[in-house]
Amino acid sequence: MEEKEENLARAQKLSKEKLGFIRHAIIYVAVILILIVINNVTFSGYQWWKWPAIGWGIGLFFHFLGVWGFKERKLKDLEERLTKKELEKQEEEES
Repeated sequence: MEEKEENLARAQKLSKEKLGFIRHAIIYVAVILILIVINNVTFSGYQWWKWPAIGWGIGLFFHFLGVWGFKERKLKDLEERLTKKELEKQEEEES
């Protein structure tokens, strides 16, 4: 029963993280679109909106990696799979 509760808590945490990223991405797109409109309505010569888009985009990229990129859990799963493969390889060599 305790394992089910831990899995539920982990799933809820991951879903909150993913929703947080989606909100961040939607706000990013909306604000950058507003900046593009402001830039082109007031002065269309120099496209300054690209600088906040790049800076914020880098932050958004790292947020993406934090949610869907390598995490401790994923690295642990990878380590377990590699260990299992090595054990299987050793067993094959012994037989």
